[in-house]
Amino acid sequence: MYSPSIHGHCASARAATIERVRVPKLTDGVVLLDAFTPADADAHLAGEDEEHARRFGWYPNRSTLETVRAAFEGWAQDWADDGPTRALAVREAITGSLVGGFQLRLRENRMGEISYWTNAQHRRRGFAARAVRLGCAFAFDGLGLDRLEAYVEPDNVASRRTVESVGFVAEGLLRSRELTAHGERRDMVLYGLLPRGFMR
Repeated sequence: MYSPSIHGHCASARAATIERVRVPKLTDGVVLLDAFTPADADAHLAGEDEEHARRFGWYPNRSTLETVRAAFEGWAQDWADDGPTRALAVREAITGSLVGGFQLRLRENRMGEISYWTNAQHRRRGFAARAVRLGCAFAFDGLGLDRLEAYVEPDNVASRRTVESVGFVAEGLLRSRELTAHGERRDMVLYGLLPRGFMR
């Protein structure tokens, strides 16, 4: 999470910079990926449950409106400054309701790492797979990346099915790959996706 502290004129200048950034709008007619906005904070927080917190490594801690808003500001600043993270809200295309999120973290040598989530009340409706497909298309076609990776816990069957549905291939088990906020080490399955294997 980001925790910037901005005051006075600097805050206004920073907000103006963020407003000028062109964040893509990606849709397949069912879901829409676009920028997070301050109005999304309550829905984002309400969609976080124990499963979400555990998978992302901060359980038993939980997000607050303050940390959510700080994260949104940090993600917007990364778009503005060409930073390493490209975070997109995932919405129902018709209603505009927030259903989750997608992140692309840029790495060296035209590679990227993805992560994604679906808010608790919107799971098992296929939104994650649609979002990942749109996000990967943007990474390959819009940013010119050559390889994408995803790290998924071995027992996270739903998430593994999501990446496999768009062509990611399991390349191996990385023992103690992830370190949680509380110092716990977790094994992760490394998934890789190349443009030629992408199932659009």
